[in-house]
Amino acid sequence: MKGSIVSALADFSPLNHIFIGYSGGVDSHVLLHACATLPELKSKITAVYIHHGLQKEADDWAIHCQQIARNLGVSFLEGRVNAQPNNGESPEEAARNARYNEFKNLINENDVLLIAQHREDQLETVLLQLFRGSGLKGLAGMPEKMPFGKGHLVRPLLNISKAEINAYALENELVWIEDPSNQSSIYDRNFLRQEIIPQLKQRWQSLDKTVARTATHCAEAEMLISKMAQSEFETVFNADDETLNIPKLLTYSKTEQRLILRQWFEFLGLKMPSQDFVQRILKEVVGAKSDRHPLLHKKGVTIRRHKSKLVILRDGLPSDIKHQR
Repeated sequence: MKGSIVSALADFSPLNHIFIGYSGGVDSHVLLHACATLPELKSKITAVYIHHGLQKEADDWAIHCQQIARNLGVSFLEGRVNAQPNNGESPEEAARNARYNEFKNLINENDVLLIAQHREDQLETVLLQLFRGSGLKGLAGMPEKMPFGKGHLVRPLLNISKAEINAYALENELVWIEDPSNQSSIYDRNFLRQEIIPQLKQRWQSLDKTVARTATHCAEAEMLISKMAQSEFETVFNADDETLNIPKLLTYSKTEQRLILRQWFEFLGLKMPSQDFVQRILKEVVGAKSDRHPLLHKKGVTIRRHKSKLVILRDGLPSDIKHQR
């Protein structure tokens, strides 16, 4: 456990501050406890509890988390967020987005945020992405390390099993919070965790390991494809107005066109489009006759043609082609 944490942080030097996402649950408590018992890390740690305002017990949980941090001799912060979903967001997505935006506000250069997601969380993530029809990026699951805000996000327990985490908690007599919402199978992840994965593991006991290995393979393939897509994207992209050159786009194969469109969305910081929406862009907008001006709208963005250019308009912004961001 502690070896995984030290190894995950080895690449970060200098390391000014360590923020730990601490919900009070067993996973984040184990991560916080393990970090706080490493002398070289303890003075740099701040446990961060995010109050979503969604459950009546949240105030008590904040008090519990503050007391645990005090007992461990580490700093504590409580952040309060508005986790009400916007149009098109699920409740889980809204809470996650609000939480991570709050975390980003804390992170400075040479800081890291540690999150306690483990190997079974990776399994759930990959299965959810598979069922949603995601491509390689989704099937790559969660990376162990990634740029985040001005610093980095690290998941040091990503190769640790849930059984190991529970064993650590019992051995060290930890006291943690049980969130009742984790028992509700109305949420997709909980449904997988409670109903589906236990049955799968009865037949494939090492499922979490093998799926994690598959995720690694997908991540490596995605990295290579992204490099190729970025190179092609740069030949089509108009940097002055952030549009795509349609005649140049059409010189590529349909597969490459789809990759370029996704690269465009990623560059602009937009939610990745579905396969169906990408197909509609190519057919209804890119494929339209030059004298037509079709509009394609979905989830906060509008796609249109302007002469030989493909344009993205965010909702609420003026349609001046030179000011799309």
